[in-house]
Amino acid sequence: MADWEEVKRLAADFQRAQLSSTKQKLSERNVVELVAKLIELKLIDVIYTLDGKEYLTPQELTKEIRDELLVHGGRINLVDLQQILNVDFSHIETKVSEMVKSDKSLMLVLGQLVDKSYLDSLAEEVNDKLQEKGHVTIGEITKQYDLPADFISEHIHARVGRIVRGQVDSYDKNVIFTDSFLKRMKAQIRGAFSAITRPTTVMNVMNRYSFQERLFFSILEELIHSKRLQGVIVGGHQEKAVYIPDIYTKAQNQWVDNFYQQNGYLEYDSMVRLGITDPKAFIKKRFKTEPLTYLGTCCAGVGIKDQIEASVEEALAENSWADIMPLLPSVFSMEDGSQLLTECLRKHQSAVQCCHTIVTSHRFLEKCRQPFKDKVAKKAEEDARSNPSLFTADIEKKGGKSVSFEDAGPSKEDKRDQRRKKQAGATKSGGGTQGREVKTKATKKKYNKGRGDHGNESDEEDHGKKLEEAVEFMPIDGIEAELRKQTDLLDCPEEFITEIATQLYRPLCREYQEMGKSIFLTNVGVDTGTGRKKTHGELQEKIAGLWTNCKLFEKGLKLFSEDTEAQLVKHLLKSVCSDIVNVVVCAIGSENMISVPEDSNLTTENRAKIIAKLPENVQSVLTKLHTSLNGKTLDDFYTSLDVICGPEHLGVLLKKPDKRKERQLIFNHRQALLENIKYESDPAMLLHEASVILFQTYTQTMIHVPGKCVPQVIAHLQPHMEADKHQKLVTLQDLVVKHMRLQGPDKEAEMLEMKTEMEQLMSDIRDIVTKSKKGAQSSDEPTS
Repeated sequence: MADWEEVKRLAADFQRAQLSSTKQKLSERNVVELVAKLIELKLIDVIYTLDGKEYLTPQELTKEIRDELLVHGGRINLVDLQQILNVDFSHIETKVSEMVKSDKSLMLVLGQLVDKSYLDSLAEEVNDKLQEKGHVTIGEITKQYDLPADFISEHIHARVGRIVRGQVDSYDKNVIFTDSFLKRMKAQIRGAFSAITRPTTVMNVMNRYSFQERLFFSILEELIHSKRLQGVIVGGHQEKAVYIPDIYTKAQNQWVDNFYQQNGYLEYDSMVRLGITDPKAFIKKRFKTEPLTYLGTCCAGVGIKDQIEASVEEALAENSWADIMPLLPSVFSMEDGSQLLTECLRKHQSAVQCCHTIVTSHRFLEKCRQPFKDKVAKKAEEDARSNPSLFTADIEKKGGKSVSFEDAGPSKEDKRDQRRKKQAGATKSGGGTQGREVKTKATKKKYNKGRGDHGNESDEEDHGKKLEEAVEFMPIDGIEAELRKQTDLLDCPEEFITEIATQLYRPLCREYQEMGKSIFLTNVGVDTGTGRKKTHGELQEKIAGLWTNCKLFEKGLKLFSEDTEAQLVKHLLKSVCSDIVNVVVCAIGSENMISVPEDSNLTTENRAKIIAKLPENVQSVLTKLHTSLNGKTLDDFYTSLDVICGPEHLGVLLKKPDKRKERQLIFNHRQALLENIKYESDPAMLLHEASVILFQTYTQTMIHVPGKCVPQVIAHLQPHMEADKHQKLVTLQDLVVKHMRLQGPDKEAEMLEMKTEMEQLMSDIRDIVTKSKKGAQSSDEPTS
């Protein structure tokens, strides 16, 4: 029994031994070495914690990240996640990137891990706020949840209609609103703007009723587009935008239409007071088919123009005059009347416009002149007998005494020889003192034809000029007094009589002089048919032509530096301006019965002698003009020329040519130079002309330069030309200078070689000049 008990005890001990677990505890050092060995053998992959006391497998890290994301409601910052898991941030960042790539429900935004459930809950919160306020903006949501606007916009818009019960504004995608809010706001806007009857600033309405700005303009435009609101917005979505109701526009249009139908014109100031800011544009849009005439203060319709037309035709038919101002409404200014009359007279070649608004005819002016014929004849006969010295100038010229000043300077033949030597036959027109000078002006050509008739070129100019001072028939106020006695002018305005007297003054003086001279020559037995006389028109054309060329040359010289410009100004004064002074002095000398040489032969000394013999009033003016040629600028010359050409002296109109005439002059100048350059054999002259042509081609301005300034012109052309073409000009310039310095029989071979090279360059430069084009003036035809 005891033995059996012992057996049972031993069996129980054995069973306990079998059931008990034996704990074999390793030291921490052994564990570390063991794990390190496993990692070395790549049998395991673990991640150390920051304190190194724990290991995590990648799977465990993923699990813990998901757990923390769930605990934090679906959104957690990676920095916070790193602190919680006590793992290096790089492991967190790498693992999160892997999770985001493999799981579409996860997103990484600005260092934060976000899952789809968080966005759904965010959308639910936004929906609650939307239902409460009626509208929300992406900006508000972004500020509240601290997430990027683009990210919020994308995911909120994706949940609109599903979680977010509202709609996105079609004009502003950042605004979400409910249908009830939209309907309420639309009703408020419709009500507010339906009550507007005059132009109103939109911002005032919006501020007064506290409308939501983001939706306000889109709703307002929708209401206008759907015709629910009858009006328009002017100024766009800005603070100054104005709403103009159709009822106001209709009232404006109705007023304008009624006023025009009743009066036949529209005044700009009245339309501005009506609220129309741009009356002309409004009228052009409103009356597209009406042939209106737009004036300074108003626009006139067909009815008013027909009245003026009828008045003009009546005045011309009856050989009378008519003032159109009484026919016009009181709002029309004098300038308006003048503009209307000018437009009307385009169809009537025989009409004459006086005092801006008075129309008459040439026949009427001739009719007014008829009563003076007897007075002219009587006075001419009396003066021819009592004061014959007034008409002795022609007798002197016919007797060959007009050469008294030619002894002081070289003869015409000598001058022509000098010019040929200087220019080598390269230029077609005179004037100027420099070699290689090129001036091809159409106006100059015209009066060059008359050279060769000594003493007779300014006869016609004498008729139109000297009478104003010494041989005046009757002063203008005397003519006015005689005109007032005529029955046709009893009721006319004083200014009309003054203008008629002014227009008759020159013809009467000219007629008086011609008649007096004829009587005098008849008395002394001198044949009046000999000699060639210049007309006042030729003098006008000659001076105006030279003055125009001077103005055109002035534009070109202003493109150079101050030093070069000063040289060019001096040259212009000594050449073209000197020619002008010669013409003026000869004309005034002839008027004052002083024998003068031909203006082309007039030297500085001759000119001074003639001026010294003139009356004091003319002498002082001409002295200033003569002295201005030695100045450094053109201002004094122009000022003095304006005085001498005024009505008190020559009565020559210096009128700036219009753009078309200016382009024609520039074109003619270029064509003449191109013609010269075809046959030019002198390298220096060809280089001069080529530089001038190229300068005009690239700058569209004429230039008048002496030979010593050609290098400056070539330098100015460098930015405008291709480098190889410009280099040819420079090379020819260097060769010309070098050729001029070569002297002596031992240099003949070198000179011959240089001449051959220059001839080749001259051919190339001709091609460059001919083919270079830039702008309107470089074409083969002038622009119109």
